[in-house]
Amino acid sequence: MKKNLTIIILILISFYGYSQDSIILKPKREKNAGKDIFILDLYSDLWQNVPKNVDVRAINQGVNIYAMLNLPITNSNFSLAAGLGVSSHNFYSDATPKLEESVTSFIKLLDFYQKKVDYSINKINITYIDIPVEIKFKTRAERSKRFKASIGCKIGYNISNHTKYRGEDVIEKTTDIITLKKSNIKNINNWNYGITARIGYGMYNLMAYYSMSKLFEKSKGPQIFPISIGVSITPF
Repeated sequence: MKKNLTIIILILISFYGYSQDSIILKPKREKNAGKDIFILDLYSDLWQNVPKNVDVRAINQGVNIYAMLNLPITNSNFSLAAGLGVSSHNFYSDATPKLEESVTSFIKLLDFYQKKVDYSINKINITYIDIPVEIKFKTRAERSKRFKASIGCKIGYNISNHTKYRGEDVIEKTTDIITLKKSNIKNINNWNYGITARIGYGMYNLMAYYSMSKLFEKSKGPQIFPISIGVSITPF
């Protein structure tokens, strides 16, 4: 996972350098317009269609990091933006995925270990490399006083997925606190896509994402999907 993130960060840095040097993709802008080159989203996933036997944590924190290019539409307040980035979603619950006859389902830790276990973390993490596209509206004010809104979509490809458990030692039955990770969960959907929206003032925005794809492949796992709600920061 760390190796994947390092590669993606290097890609984003290269992408930013290209946007600075390119003549074609660098149209003239008004003074202090701001380019929103980098976007940081901090959000919580509200998971939908969760099986009734699974209890999900209220806060399922996630993060998006994007590098974007803004292309103004003539002399209007609108622009078209496209970019490249990475997103990370988390599903915290009291259950773990289990493969049975080629179908993935959730089983509670209580049933999986045949006893109640004490733990601090039990989650599924899914990371995607994304291509976002947005139509943006910005007022012609100083960057710190500008109203902004956008709507768009993104498509992502799964580059990493794993479960993570941190809690009492369920393997050797000691008093130690252990961490267990299992990569490559079966039947995870390789693709993630949906609708994005932002609205805000200055460098801060409210953001939302509605996933139109499901976490697991059709007929091979629970058809859960996230609605992400959070804040968006554009520091540059």
